[in-house]
Amino acid sequence: MQTTSYSLGELLGRVQDKNLTIPQFQRKFIWRESQVKLLIDSISRSYPIGSLLILDNNPNLILASRSIEAEIREEYTTSNFIESIDELDTEVESYILDGQQRITSITRVFCNAHPKKLYYFDLKAMWESYREENTSWILVRAKGKTEPDRKNNNRLLRADLALDQSRANVYTIEYIEDSGDFPQFDRNRAREAAAFISGIFETIRNYKIPVVTLDRNQGVESICRVFETINSTGTRLKTFDLAVARFFPKPDLRNLWEDALERYSTLKNFDVDGERVLQVIYLAQVGRDGKYPEPSRNNQLALSADIINHEWGKSSEALAVTYRWAQAQGARPETLPNHNVLVAMAAIRCLVSSDDLSRDIWPDNDFIKRWYFSKIMQSGASQASNYRIGQDFSALYQYIKDGIQPRPEEVVLNSDIITKMKPSDVRYKSLQNVFAMTIRQDLITGSNIDSESKLHDHHIYPKNAQKRYDLPSRMLDSICNRVPILGITNQSLNETYPQEYFKKMSNQARAQGTLDGLQSRLRDCMIP
Repeated sequence: MQTTSYSLGELLGRVQDKNLTIPQFQRKFIWRESQVKLLIDSISRSYPIGSLLILDNNPNLILASRSIEAEIREEYTTSNFIESIDELDTEVESYILDGQQRITSITRVFCNAHPKKLYYFDLKAMWESYREENTSWILVRAKGKTEPDRKNNNRLLRADLALDQSRANVYTIEYIEDSGDFPQFDRNRAREAAAFISGIFETIRNYKIPVVTLDRNQGVESICRVFETINSTGTRLKTFDLAVARFFPKPDLRNLWEDALERYSTLKNFDVDGERVLQVIYLAQVGRDGKYPEPSRNNQLALSADIINHEWGKSSEALAVTYRWAQAQGARPETLPNHNVLVAMAAIRCLVSSDDLSRDIWPDNDFIKRWYFSKIMQSGASQASNYRIGQDFSALYQYIKDGIQPRPEEVVLNSDIITKMKPSDVRYKSLQNVFAMTIRQDLITGSNIDSESKLHDHHIYPKNAQKRYDLPSRMLDSICNRVPILGITNQSLNETYPQEYFKKMSNQARAQGTLDGLQSRLRDCMIP
């Protein structure tokens, strides 16, 4: 890894030579004009705009990429920006991992490369209001048949000319002395204004942007780790993003995944990542070969395009079936404790559907349910998750192939553990799954509940009870104060206190002769 810095001229030289490209996993240019103007204003004041992250073309990770979204004319040569580019390694193609929005903005402004607009600097506003720390001196105009260097009686200077020191200085002096916009200026005052504006342009020309370049031999894990650490938006560089660029255009994983989400709404509802399909494909492949599986980033990216094309359909279907199975076990998008176990199960399902294994473990297998809940109720951290996915897959594979049951992991729960669980605890979510799976009637109305019902986790004592009864928030958030009920019922209760609605429920049940049913629902919800 190498840290250096580029001037705007050096950066634009590399852009023009087309050796800075954008990997296909990167989103399109989306910045608003206000963001572009704020960036340019920050550069003019020598404010930091963050470092760029660049990956030199890596023989171990060849990514499909595209050009920066800017239209640089052929006659717009690098000599516009710097005297010599001999010091730049212009033959090395590099990928922009972080900084696309900034580089594209800089290119569009200082290379006059916006497809539809022109940027101008208002020389008068620079003198009169620049010190007020606003961007009013940066103007945007629609492109016409011509792209004049100057407009409005030479008051507006096209932004790219700021990098041409000679022309920028001459144009600035001409405007101040000849425009008539400064009638009260004496010669010294005019020189002062010209020097001030020229100083802003000089700051822009000398601005240095920090650049972190990853070595072309850097491993995939290192690349992702550095990206996650330095990325200015806090975005993770996902394995699926890398795979999209790695295999584009055959297959086009982005389109394949979008089609799968349209076909299987369960995957969309549970916000499943496309990487999960690649993990299933890898596990099923190595399972057939009898190798020990670990669906790491490197192993996913090492899959061949032919295997992905061949296995994608049944693997995505197996994944959807597995998530539907989890939904039948009470899982909801907001309460799903663990995706990793489901990946291992989906890979087994994929092998079964392909006749690689003759015995199915779905849909009704009490042992698999017990094994599943013993896995998702573990309180440990998710470190080495790919290793654990491989372990789970191997255990299930041996069970399906040879009938050797994997030993369910021990789950320890007691009243102290349960009452102190936090909503973020996987065991908390697992118990929510158990409740949603076993409670078949809405506590309040008695309406039936099934796996497709829209459930809410109702606070028996509402949130505002914290002030009314001086209760600690941990007690209100305790799973002992939560019960799954139909969403429409929860909305009707709002912030009502239990002594109010329980009294109403019991009076109504006595009047209708359904008190036994109410008592049964209370027992199911473990409410005394």
